[in-house]
Amino acid sequence: MIKLYTAERAPNPRALENIIAIKQIEVETITVDLLGGENRGDGFIKTNSAGQLPCIELEDGQVIAEVAAIAEYLEELKPDPVLVGNHAAERAHTRMRMRQCDYLVLAPAMSGFRNTEGADFFRPRMRIDETIGVPMKRNAEDGMRWLDGELAGQDFICGDELRYVDCIFYPLVSFISNVSLPISEDLKNLTAYMQRLSEHEIIGAK
Repeated sequence: MIKLYTAERAPNPRALENIIAIKQIEVETITVDLLGGENRGDGFIKTNSAGQLPCIELEDGQVIAEVAAIAEYLEELKPDPVLVGNHAAERAHTRMRMRQCDYLVLAPAMSGFRNTEGADFFRPRMRIDETIGVPMKRNAEDGMRWLDGELAGQDFICGDELRYVDCIFYPLVSFISNVSLPISEDLKNLTAYMQRLSEHEIIGAK
Protein backbone atom coordinates (compact mmCIF):
# COMPACT_ATOMS: atom_id res chain seq x y z
CA MET A 1 0.00 0.00 0.00
CA ILE A 2 1.13 3.56 -0.72
CA LYS A 3 2.22 5.56 2.30
CA LEU A 4 1.07 9.19 2.34
CA TYR A 5 3.15 11.58 4.41
CA THR A 6 0.98 14.58 5.13
CA ALA A 7 0.41 17.40 7.61
CA GLU A 8 -2.58 19.04 9.23
CA ARG A 9 -3.79 22.49 8.16
CA ALA A 10 -1.28 22.85 5.33
CA PRO A 11 -2.42 23.68 1.76
CA ASN A 12 -0.21 21.36 -0.29
CA PRO A 13 -0.95 18.28 1.85
CA ARG A 14 -4.62 19.18 1.65
CA ALA A 15 -4.36 19.37 -2.14
CA LEU A 16 -2.99 15.85 -2.37
CA GLU A 17 -5.52 14.52 0.12
CA ASN A 18 -8.25 15.94 -2.13
CA ILE A 19 -6.79 14.25 -5.20
CA ILE A 20 -6.55 10.92 -3.38
CA ALA A 21 -10.15 11.27 -2.14
CA ILE A 22 -11.45 12.08 -5.64
CA LYS A 23 -9.54 9.10 -7.03
CA GLN A 24 -10.74 6.91 -4.13
CA ILE A 25 -7.29 5.42 -3.64
CA GLU A 26 -6.57 3.67 -0.37
CA VAL A 27 -3.37 4.83 1.34
CA GLU A 28 -1.66 4.50 4.69
CA THR A 29 -1.60 8.01 6.15
CA ILE A 30 1.34 9.20 8.24
CA THR A 31 0.89 12.67 9.75
CA VAL A 32 4.07 14.71 10.17
CA ASP A 33 4.25 17.65 12.59
CA LEU A 34 4.91 20.46 10.13
CA LEU A 35 4.43 23.27 12.65
CA GLY A 36 6.89 21.59 15.00
CA GLY A 37 9.46 21.18 12.23
CA GLU A 38 9.37 17.37 12.18
CA ASN A 39 9.64 17.47 8.37
CA ARG A 40 13.07 19.08 8.75
CA GLY A 41 14.28 16.56 11.32
CA ASP A 42 16.70 13.71 10.69
CA GLY A 43 13.95 11.08 10.74
CA PHE A 44 11.85 12.55 7.95
CA ILE A 45 14.86 13.74 5.95
CA LYS A 46 15.75 10.07 5.52
CA THR A 47 12.40 9.66 3.76
CA ASN A 48 12.47 12.88 1.74
CA SER A 49 15.80 14.69 1.73
CA ALA A 50 14.15 17.95 0.59
CA GLY A 51 11.98 17.99 3.71
CA GLN A 52 8.86 18.55 1.64
CA LEU A 53 5.29 17.67 2.46
CA PRO A 54 3.33 15.95 1.14
CA CYS A 55 5.07 12.99 -0.40
CA ILE A 56 4.24 9.36 -1.01
CA GLU A 57 6.30 6.23 -0.51
CA LEU A 58 5.65 3.31 -2.85
CA GLU A 59 5.78 -0.33 -1.83
CA ASP A 60 9.29 -0.64 -3.27
CA GLY A 61 10.50 2.24 -1.11
CA GLN A 62 10.63 4.90 -3.83
CA VAL A 63 9.52 8.32 -2.61
CA ILE A 64 7.73 10.84 -4.84
CA ALA A 65 7.26 14.47 -3.78
CA GLU A 66 5.64 17.48 -5.50
CA VAL A 67 1.85 17.32 -5.70
CA ALA A 68 1.66 17.61 -9.50
CA ALA A 69 4.13 14.75 -9.97
CA ILE A 70 2.18 12.61 -7.52
CA ALA A 71 -1.08 13.47 -9.30
CA GLU A 72 0.42 12.31 -12.60
CA TYR A 73 1.52 9.05 -10.98
CA LEU A 74 -1.91 8.45 -9.44
CA GLU A 75 -3.57 9.14 -12.80
CA GLU A 76 -1.60 6.29 -14.36
CA LEU A 77 -2.36 4.09 -11.37
CA LYS A 78 -6.10 4.83 -11.50
CA PRO A 79 -7.20 6.78 -14.61
CA ASP A 80 -10.84 7.07 -13.53
CA PRO A 81 -11.93 9.72 -12.69
CA VAL A 82 -9.76 11.71 -15.07
CA LEU A 83 -7.73 14.52 -13.48
CA VAL A 84 -5.03 15.02 -16.13
CA GLY A 85 -6.83 14.63 -19.47
CA ASN A 86 -8.56 12.22 -21.82
CA HIS A 87 -5.98 12.41 -24.62
CA ALA A 88 -2.53 13.80 -25.36
CA ALA A 89 -3.66 17.35 -26.15
CA GLU A 90 -5.77 17.61 -22.98
CA ARG A 91 -2.95 16.24 -20.86
CA ALA A 92 -0.50 18.72 -22.37
CA HIS A 93 -2.98 21.54 -21.70
CA THR A 94 -3.32 20.52 -18.05
CA ARG A 95 0.45 20.42 -17.61
CA MET A 96 0.77 23.81 -19.27
CA ARG A 97 -1.81 25.35 -16.96
CA MET A 98 -0.16 23.81 -13.91
CA ARG A 99 3.19 25.28 -14.90
CA GLN A 100 1.65 28.68 -15.62
CA CYS A 101 -0.22 28.76 -12.31
CA ASP A 102 2.92 27.72 -10.45
CA TYR A 103 5.13 30.29 -12.13
CA LEU A 104 2.71 33.21 -12.27
CA VAL A 105 0.63 32.82 -9.09
CA LEU A 106 1.51 30.09 -6.61
CA ALA A 107 5.29 30.41 -6.37
CA PRO A 108 5.39 34.22 -6.09
CA ALA A 109 2.43 34.22 -3.67
CA MET A 110 4.13 31.74 -1.36
CA SER A 111 7.45 33.55 -1.66
CA GLY A 112 5.71 36.80 -0.77
CA PHE A 113 4.14 35.23 2.30
CA ARG A 114 7.31 33.48 3.46
CA ASN A 115 9.30 36.70 3.29
CA THR A 116 6.69 38.91 5.03
CA GLU A 117 3.98 37.62 7.37
CA GLY A 118 5.51 34.15 7.50
CA ALA A 119 9.13 35.25 7.94
CA ASP A 120 9.42 34.37 11.64
CA PHE A 121 8.06 30.88 11.04
CA PHE A 122 10.21 30.13 8.00
CA ARG A 123 13.46 31.81 9.11
CA PRO A 124 14.73 28.70 10.99
CA ARG A 125 13.84 26.56 7.95
CA MET A 126 15.16 28.52 4.95
CA ARG A 127 16.84 31.71 3.82
CA ILE A 128 14.60 34.75 4.29
CA ASP A 129 14.93 38.10 2.51
CA GLU A 130 12.19 40.48 3.57
CA THR A 131 13.04 42.90 0.75
CA ILE A 132 11.56 40.54 -1.84
CA GLY A 133 8.25 39.90 -0.08
CA VAL A 134 6.26 42.82 -1.47
CA PRO A 135 7.58 42.50 -5.06
CA MET A 136 6.69 38.82 -5.04
CA LYS A 137 3.15 39.64 -3.91
CA ARG A 138 2.86 42.14 -6.76
CA ASN A 139 3.97 39.44 -9.20
CA ALA A 140 1.32 37.10 -7.77
CA GLU A 141 -1.32 39.82 -8.16
CA ASP A 142 -0.32 40.18 -11.81
CA GLY A 143 -0.66 36.43 -12.21
CA MET A 144 -4.10 36.44 -10.62
CA ARG A 145 -5.19 39.15 -13.02
CA TRP A 146 -3.94 37.07 -15.95
CA LEU A 147 -5.79 34.01 -14.66
CA ASP A 148 -8.97 36.03 -14.16
CA GLY A 149 -8.97 36.68 -17.89
CA GLU A 150 -8.32 33.02 -18.72
CA LEU A 151 -11.26 31.94 -16.56
CA ALA A 152 -13.79 33.97 -18.53
CA GLY A 153 -16.57 31.69 -19.75
CA GLN A 154 -15.28 28.50 -18.11
CA ASP A 155 -15.77 26.75 -14.78
CA PHE A 156 -12.25 25.49 -14.13
CA ILE A 157 -8.67 26.43 -14.93
CA CYS A 158 -8.42 23.94 -17.79
CA GLY A 159 -11.92 24.53 -19.15
CA ASP A 160 -15.18 22.85 -18.19
CA GLU A 161 -13.72 19.81 -16.40
CA LEU A 162 -12.06 19.60 -12.98
CA ARG A 163 -8.35 18.79 -13.20
CA TYR A 164 -5.59 18.33 -10.63
CA VAL A 165 -4.58 21.94 -11.24
CA ASP A 166 -7.79 23.00 -9.49
CA CYS A 167 -7.15 20.61 -6.61
CA ILE A 168 -3.74 22.22 -6.09
CA PHE A 169 -4.64 25.84 -6.80
CA TYR A 170 -7.68 26.18 -4.56
CA PRO A 171 -6.28 25.26 -1.12
CA LEU A 172 -3.08 27.23 -1.58
CA VAL A 173 -4.83 30.39 -2.81
CA SER A 174 -7.47 30.00 -0.08
CA PHE A 175 -4.69 29.95 2.48
CA ILE A 176 -2.77 32.84 0.92
CA SER A 177 -5.86 35.00 0.55
CA ASN A 178 -6.58 34.60 4.27
CA VAL A 179 -3.11 35.26 5.63
CA SER A 180 -1.27 37.42 3.13
CA LEU A 181 -2.77 38.36 -0.22
CA PRO A 182 -6.55 38.82 -0.54
CA ILE A 183 -8.02 38.36 -4.01
CA SER A 184 -8.88 41.74 -5.48
CA GLU A 185 -12.63 42.37 -5.61
CA ASP A 186 -12.46 43.34 -9.27
CA LEU A 187 -11.26 39.86 -10.27
CA LYS A 188 -14.80 38.61 -10.77
CA ASN A 189 -13.97 35.41 -12.66
CA LEU A 190 -11.35 34.29 -10.15
CA THR A 191 -13.64 35.12 -7.23
CA ALA A 192 -16.48 33.11 -8.79
CA TYR A 193 -14.09 30.23 -9.49
CA MET A 194 -12.94 30.14 -5.87
CA GLN A 195 -16.57 30.14 -4.75
CA ARG A 196 -17.37 27.19 -7.04
CA LEU A 197 -14.47 25.20 -5.65
CA SER A 198 -15.48 26.04 -2.07
CA GLU A 199 -18.80 24.30 -2.80
CA HIS A 200 -17.18 21.13 -4.20
CA GLU A 201 -18.06 18.15 -2.01
CA ILE A 202 -14.42 17.14 -1.53
CA ILE A 203 -12.24 20.15 -2.32
CA GLY A 204 -14.31 22.58 -0.29
CA ALA A 205 -15.11 20.19 2.54
CA LYS A 206 -12.20 20.97 4.87
